[in-house]
Amino acid sequence: MQEDPIYHGAFVIERRYPAPPERVFEAWTDIELKAKWFTGPESWTLINRELDVREGGVELLHGRFGGATPRETLFTARYHHVVPGARLVYIYDMHLNGNHHSASLATVEFLRDGDGTVQRFHEQVAFLDGTTAAQGVPSREFGTAAHFDRMPSLFQ
Repeated sequence: MQEDPIYHGAFVIERRYPAPPERVFEAWTDIELKAKWFTGPESWTLINRELDVREGGVELLHGRFGGATPRETLFTARYHHVVPGARLVYIYDMHLNGNHHSASLATVEFLRDGDGTVQRFHEQVAFLDGTTAAQGVPSREFGTAAHFDRMPSLFQ
């Protein structure tokens, strides 16, 4: 059996939110708040969600896209470093239709900026299924940015 080549990529996304770091951090660590922004688009249906943000804790987001070509997504993460109100470091796997699509290291920093917060997200990804970095990184960055673009409504 020939293995698919591994392709690597990385990206950084910064957003400024009108809330203190503790509130932005809470949007990542409270399951009800996170469900408001970390979810699929309208064509996506939730199957299961779990969230345990502590060192060694796990997160799971499992869903299904409908339409002409249905597909299933499974996000599983393990938190390795948690500094409340300041930083999260986690490793996550993404499965598409049961296939191991990618493995990533993600770092999120919550930096006080006046009366708000700069959230800095840095992801290093290895695509395991033959997806090239040129294909995968822009798609991953676009999807991640779309999640972050939903967050401002939490702070109004």
